[in-house]
Amino acid sequence: MGNNKFGFLSLYETETPDSYIGSLLITDEFGIPVEFKCTHAVKPTAIQKALYGDKLQPYIAIELCGTPLLKSISNQPEIVIVNIPYLLSIRNTIEKPTILIKRTGDTINLELDNTKDKEGSKERIENESGSFQPIVIQSHPDFSDDLNNIREELNSLFNKFDLIEPFERMKKSVEILGKSDSKFK
Repeated sequence: MGNNKFGFLSLYETETPDSYIGSLLITDEFGIPVEFKCTHAVKPTAIQKALYGDKLQPYIAIELCGTPLLKSISNQPEIVIVNIPYLLSIRNTIEKPTILIKRTGDTINLELDNTKDKEGSKERIENESGSFQPIVIQSHPDFSDDLNNIREELNSLFNKFDLIEPFERMKKSVEILGKSDSKFK
């Protein structure tokens, strides 16, 4: 593995209703931060809410936050890990394997555009030491080979650090930014 970088991408709601911040944390193979970026708060208008309907959050997450964040970083990740099912669709815009991750027991309800009847490869991963609760990983339905291509690397990473924990760090960072700067509320 060596100097490989791993991206954790998510979308968070801010204190302000209907306001979102996209966040991207790049870590090394031990979960140590290498780069962190987030968007300013994205606040859709009433017209946008009406026009986009239930596609609004995925649109904000991918088009307005995720894609620009991934293009703006200097440390490109080998793998992009997401924690929201619709964020898997970012795989359509990037060349990097993208994996959805959840703790076992959490429900994965995958609804992507044009993939209602398809499901990506899904499997459970255990931490060898038992230090972390097992996780379920899933690929985008149109890129089911992603899981096969990176399974070994994900197993190795999960034995070094909890792959859910970076999302908790990002959420806390976004909350801190929201308290200190109005652009993040």
